[in-house]
Amino acid sequence: MNATAYPRRVIAGVDGSPNSVAALHRAVAEACRGGTVLEVVLVIPGCPDPGAYAAALTKLSDILTLEYPDGPGVPVREKVEHGDPATTLVELADGAALLVIGARSRSEAGNPLGGEVVPVCMNRAPCPLAVCADHSRHAGV
Repeated sequence: MNATAYPRRVIAGVDGSPNSVAALHRAVAEACRGGTVLEVVLVIPGCPDPGAYAAALTKLSDILTLEYPDGPGVPVREKVEHGDPATTLVELADGAALLVIGARSRSEAGNPLGGEVVPVCMNRAPCPLAVCADHSRHAGV
């Protein structure tokens, strides 16, 4: 099914990091406000084997259950994709109402937003982008 099948979507890129969980919470709030479908996406870099795919789907499901034991209150589609995370998220965001991702807390290249995903999404996302950082989870770091 292509991305345009759900034109009213909010996409959350989630990898289990604290900032991606903050992005999940922001995406749920935006999906509730806008009456949209929530797509929660975990991107596995490279080309994984079936075991890695199953483990990633379990991880994604566990994150959702931990954060929203009674469900987030909006329709949710859980997706595991493989490839370059930034490129994959940009492609999935085609036709979306919003893409929400978390910033890395540290960057090896000195990028204040951390990582490589945020700059690519900022430059190429075909929809509005929200970048989240849950500073309360990094308070002693």
